[in-house]
Amino acid sequence: MQILNISGVHIDGISACVPENRIDNEASLREIYGNDASLIIGSTGIKTRYTAAPGTSSSDLCIACAEDILNASGTSADEIGAVIFVTFTPDRLMPFNAAIVQDKLGLGKEIPAFDISLACSGYTYGLYIASTFVKATGKKVLLLDGDIQSAYMSGYDRSTVPVMADAGTATLLSPCKSDAEWKFTFYTDGSGRDSLMIPAGGSAAPIKPEDLEYIPSDDGGKRRNADIFMDGFAIFRFIASDISKWLLNFMKDAGVTAGMIDSFVPHQANMYMIKKLSKKLGFDWDKTWRSGDEVGNSASATVPLTIAFDCRDRLISDRENKVLISGFGGGLSAGAGIITLDPGAYYHFFQYFGKMLKRA
Repeated sequence: MQILNISGVHIDGISACVPENRIDNEASLREIYGNDASLIIGSTGIKTRYTAAPGTSSSDLCIACAEDILNASGTSADEIGAVIFVTFTPDRLMPFNAAIVQDKLGLGKEIPAFDISLACSGYTYGLYIASTFVKATGKKVLLLDGDIQSAYMSGYDRSTVPVMADAGTATLLSPCKSDAEWKFTFYTDGSGRDSLMIPAGGSAAPIKPEDLEYIPSDDGGKRRNADIFMDGFAIFRFIASDISKWLLNFMKDAGVTAGMIDSFVPHQANMYMIKKLSKKLGFDWDKTWRSGDEVGNSASATVPLTIAFDCRDRLISDRENKVLISGFGGGLSAGAGIITLDPGAYYHFFQYFGKMLKRA
């Protein structure tokens, strides 16, 4: 197993938001599941989801988080040495979202600014790459992570509707003199890429008129080729088998046990999956941070969102906390990191209403 180490990096804060529309999951699922809606809620554990109003973009949500964290930390534009944006639902295919961020936040023009196109595993990739830029530039780095999955979802799809949601996040990193060493590792199995995908819309399959027509699914739902397709059973097998073994090997090779880790922050695939995963890794359920039951599965943003959402009652207050984070899903892809969280850093979770912010 390849483990990548990095030290001298500090998370100054994480800001996360959910968009305008709050959805009672059981009520919404009655439209496609009828009286079985409560059974679906019981199997996923996701009670509430948030989706964006038409026209709200992934950059809108993440810029709101960035403005929040920059204002709260007193960070000026010239202190930012790089901008990295993790998303698979950019505002447009071109230009990239980080360019929008650079302009709207008034950041310097002579800085690296780029997007990373990843789904569920993306935050860990982004955090590692952002950390390398902190080390290389000696300046603060802004890492944004957010998706508007609802723009690519069929409202009649029995696989995606019960779990998927929208969110935006911003993480501010800075150089520090701490000797704490973060450890990262990554995993890719492209043979399973068709298990979670958008069939039409890329250069290999440009959208045709028929891709916007609904096609009945074997499970009784329907979706378009321009919508997200997910083989839920394949994703479950990937997490339950490959990812659980891979994370156990990572912990072993990194020289840590569950007892040496203060908290486990997994991608919020659904509550049933992460409960099974945390048990296999040896974590008590109360050491596993979660937000998915309240806000849904917002792709790679679930990891930073869960930290901002759940840390208020979870962080040990008198020292830096050692935390295992991991994202896993589309690709098939996974990333994991053993990092430190400062209880004195800035953490904020709120609901986005255009230019108006409201604490959630």
